[in-house]
Amino acid sequence: MTSNATVPRVGNPKRVLTAEDEKAIRDAMRAVEVAKDGVRIAVLAAASHGASVRVLAEFTGKSTSTISEWKRATRSAG
Repeated sequence: MTSNATVPRVGNPKRVLTAEDEKAIRDAMRAVEVAKDGVRIAVLAAASHGASVRVLAEFTGKSTSTISEWKRATRSAG
């Protein structure tokens, strides 16, 4: 476990990012990426079950272009 001392990581000494804060932010950013992948996977599953691009876009708040691109990329990948 690290100490509570403030160790400059980013920025000037008056405004520092501690190692603990840095780790918490990185972990949260990773969680966001995992969640985005989960949304994409769920959308593609719904599309494979017959949901239309327009319905998926409206439900997720994504553009029809994004949904179509996800489908295209999946078809291209195999």
